[in-house]
Amino acid sequence: MRPGFISQYPDLEQLRARARKRIPGFAFDYLEGGCNENVNLRRNMSDIQDVQLRPQYLQEFEGSDASTEIFGQKYDAPFGITALGLQGLIWPNSPEILARAAAKGNVPFMLSTVSTSSIERIAEITEGKAWYQLYYPADSKVRDDIIRRLKECG
Repeated sequence: MRPGFISQYPDLEQLRARARKRIPGFAFDYLEGGCNENVNLRRNMSDIQDVQLRPQYLQEFEGSDASTEIFGQKYDAPFGITALGLQGLIWPNSPEILARAAAKGNVPFMLSTVSTSSIERIAEITEGKAWYQLYYPADSKVRDDIIRRLKECG
């Protein structure tokens, strides 16, 4: 078994049940739910479940490389850690924890406008390589301040 694998949670349902016990109810509901009557949530699950891998037994394996370049930055995988607003309500310091994991694994990290961590803190952790999900504020002064801070952090 590889390091970091927790054998007491071998599948998603067991991990979900454990999380439900540890995360405050309102925060778990926010994390687990989707908007617009969960249409996209259902579609995402359905699409993932439709993926089928085809093993190629008894063939020479020459290794693999999942790295990709996105916006001029080379990453070790073609996926990353997406934005999730109010993460810190789900688990203390989770934006920082996930930003560190993304930096260590060399995958993209995206910070939400409604994060519980600052732009500056995440930029420090990711060495300025984080992405930002901008919810366009009604007040253009707020937007301009966010954009200024993002530029200053690289």
